Amino acid sequence: MDRATNEPLLNNEARSLSINSGSQTTRSYPITQAGSVEVSRTSPSYPSTEPPSGEVSRKSASHSIPQTASCEAKGLPAHEDEDQTGSIGADIVPPPAELKNPVGRSVTFGFGFGSTHTSRQSLREDQKMFNQKGTLPTDLKKELKEYEALDYTLVESDVQRAKLFDRSRDELESESARVNRLRWSLTFVIAIFTALTAVLLTWCTQKILHYKLSLAQHWIDKQKRGDIIPGAAFMITAGLCTGMLAFGGLFVLIEPVAAGSGIPEIKSLLNGVMVKRSMRIKTLFAKAGGIVMAVGSGLPVGKEGPMIHTGAIMGAGLSQGKSSTFGFDTRWSKFMEFRNDKEKRDFIACGAAAGVAAAFGAPLAGVMFCLEEGTSWWHPDLTWRTLFSAMTSGFVTNVFLSGIKGESNSWGMLSRSGLLAFGGEDGSNPWKYTAWEIPGFVLIGCLGGLIGAGFNHVNKLITIRRQRHCHRPWQRYLEVILVGLLMASLSIGIPALSDQRFCRSVENGDGCPSRDSVKEYTVRLYCDEGEYSVLGSVWFNSPENAIRFLFYEPSSDDIASKCNIPAPALVLFFVPYLLMACVTYGTAVPSGMFVPLILSGAALGRLCGYLLGMFQYSLGIQVAGHGAYALVGSAAMLGGVTRMTISLTLIIIETTGVVQFGLPIFLTALAARMIGHLFNEGLYDIHMELRHVPFLIWDPPTWFQQLRACEVMSFDPTCMDVRLKAGEALTILQMCSHNGFPVVQTKGGVRRLRGFILRKHACALLSKRLRQRVLVSPHTGKSRGAEIQWDDLQRPYPHYPDADKIVLTEEESRCILDLKPYCNPVPHVVPSNATVWHVYQLFRQLGLRHLCVVDSKGDCVGVITRQDLTIEHCSQCLDIGSTRPSLRTWRPLPEHQRQRHYSDARASLMNHEETKWTLPRWLSSQ
Repeated sequence: MDRATNEPLLNNEARSLSINSGSQTTRSYPITQAGSVEVSRTSPSYPSTEPPSGEVSRKSASHSIPQTASCEAKGLPAHEDEDQTGSIGADIVPPPAELKNPVGRSVTFGFGFGSTHTSRQSLREDQKMFNQKGTLPTDLKKELKEYEALDYTLVESDVQRAKLFDRSRDELESESARVNRLRWSLTFVIAIFTALTAVLLTWCTQKILHYKLSLAQHWIDKQKRGDIIPGAAFMITAGLCTGMLAFGGLFVLIEPVAAGSGIPEIKSLLNGVMVKRSMRIKTLFAKAGGIVMAVGSGLPVGKEGPMIHTGAIMGAGLSQGKSSTFGFDTRWSKFMEFRNDKEKRDFIACGAAAGVAAAFGAPLAGVMFCLEEGTSWWHPDLTWRTLFSAMTSGFVTNVFLSGIKGESNSWGMLSRSGLLAFGGEDGSNPWKYTAWEIPGFVLIGCLGGLIGAGFNHVNKLITIRRQRHCHRPWQRYLEVILVGLLMASLSIGIPALSDQRFCRSVENGDGCPSRDSVKEYTVRLYCDEGEYSVLGSVWFNSPENAIRFLFYEPSSDDIASKCNIPAPALVLFFVPYLLMACVTYGTAVPSGMFVPLILSGAALGRLCGYLLGMFQYSLGIQVAGHGAYALVGSAAMLGGVTRMTISLTLIIIETTGVVQFGLPIFLTALAARMIGHLFNEGLYDIHMELRHVPFLIWDPPTWFQQLRACEVMSFDPTCMDVRLKAGEALTILQMCSHNGFPVVQTKGGVRRLRGFILRKHACALLSKRLRQRVLVSPHTGKSRGAEIQWDDLQRPYPHYPDADKIVLTEEESRCILDLKPYCNPVPHVVPSNATVWHVYQLFRQLGLRHLCVVDSKGDCVGVITRQDLTIEHCSQCLDIGSTRPSLRTWRPLPEHQRQRHYSDARASLMNHEETKWTLPRWLSSQ
């Protein structure tokens, strides 16, 4: 196959590809419209003395652009392509047609990563459909185009170097210092705007919740007096909550990316994958409006996760000095220095840290969140900037909260530590514990890990079903209304059905500890004057006040005392609320999971404290109060679902101010994480997997050392010559969706790698704005304009011209495009026999987007992208070597690997006569 025509053919008629394998049979593979190969196997004769010789034919393609349709697959001698050290020669050949499936990586779809494959555990059904029809589902292709890998490496092209080499060292140092001062100034501005946005969201949410509670109490009182028919208060309140949520769901219809918490999008971006439209100002407005109405309606969601997302949007928007939504651009300003993926990622990290600090009052947790949850590259300067951003955001938030929540003259009284502060008003806390209770806390963490694993599994099943059967906008909107109606019915119906069995006196009595600290956190609902409803205080209350109620409601050492929250009330809240939170996350509404998990974990912790208290009280051992167990239970649920440890510990410590609980909280979260990982991944990781995001974890598995680069790479990459016609370059750009192309110089059929050019730069060169200055006339040998500079290439960032919209005249198509000044002449490369473990480390630590694979002679034989390094894809490539040796051994293997696969290969083939695979000559002769 001609290596420059790996993209899909564009004819509409069915085509076929036949390979003469050198045996008695011929395999035929129909080629679909998308250019993929549908494999149908027949039983070859066994054993075979020759690998496929490679006589390949295709039906002619009826397209105006000529295409090379021949394919030659060379046979491999026994040991001639490998020296004694196991290095690979230049005769690495493409895989046979059996590899043209989602595992083999030869089919081109162009999903925006410069890659041709997607393989995650959640794609197995799609792979089954691919094997049956030869094409990927349309929805999957559309979804994968929503992601794009980011460029964190420096493009050292000639035009970029000219920008630096023409200036003195003093000028460069002065410019660097000026840019650094501007960088810190922007970080300060991002922190302030993030804090102001968080305060505004909190103020709006509190006003809506206060109005809802007052209105509900008014109609309940009228119903108790007999002024309205029975059940009218329930219907009015449920209708009000559902109506607010229906209004909030309209924001997601405007911008679908605003749904969810935003944490998976932030983790993906910090890891090196951009989710399109997730960092726009339009998304910010939709997120803010949706989360205010969702929290106000009583849905089991929190605004803290969306606040972190809004902080990230602030970092992305303010640092670029432009907005595609409002159509303004400050390209004349110094913002041009920050218009690249690396600077944008760092500002997003600062904004996310500011969002955590504003939401929880936890600056240190904000820094650790960015570091722990996905940043692919970190340096000390970024640590200082994120800490500065988080501290500033927390301070500004506290200043405004002091005036909003306090007295008229309380501005500047920094008594609160954030929007979600659970510590006492005077800075004290009532929680104490003994050292021998730590094992009990760890057991609660294990229980939280089990419940969290079940929560994640059920939510995954619901999300998969939702993606298959509820993916249209009107269906998702209707689902939001139904979920809101069900939640409103539960939140007002359960307290109503319990009658007055769970009503308690607000004043101190019956020898109970003082309730003065929790009076403002209670709700009366159907109880009489002077009483409060236990179920109403957790079901029909603001999430923050419900958490404070469970944390600070006093308890008694006597288990049978009426001072304790009844265990049946905790069960009636914990089970339905957790199930509703599981159903809600993933619907088309902005939804955070921090507060619902803290609230449900607090109920779980009080239940565990109730049970452990029965055991320890019988032994006469002093135990901590139920509030302390509620605190530990919150850490257990958060750790079991999200699988965070360090940042989670800091969030709880900084929001409560209980430094002495640092070790129990950390051990609880660690136990929950370890137990949960025995069953599945964290909630955010699962949703990234379901969205097919190629997320790269910190360290690759050890078995990555068993694979080599040539076994996972994309074969026969689409390349561009150093000098080629403009029409040929545009044809390549329009016929494939790769985001990068090796620049080669072809001599004697061998492609010597000379550089690498990104798709965006190639499209910019052919755009109407620049092509007159770039294209060289074949007659005069000169261009029509002055040479372009590096800033000219970077000016359209991040929205570069679309290749499909570029139109060249016939004369322009014959002009020569010289890529040498604009491509990166020193791209990152690895030899084809490098281990995947080594490749993974380079890719992850350097923040690469493309990695060229070369043989011992410098021939470009493949390209590796982050899609090729996902665990699922590498696992499938390794399985090929274990179960289908003829596929893996198409590339020469070292002697120890050949011997290792020999026995398993022959046994597998002898036992499965109907699916025999042709063995190479060296294997069949042993």
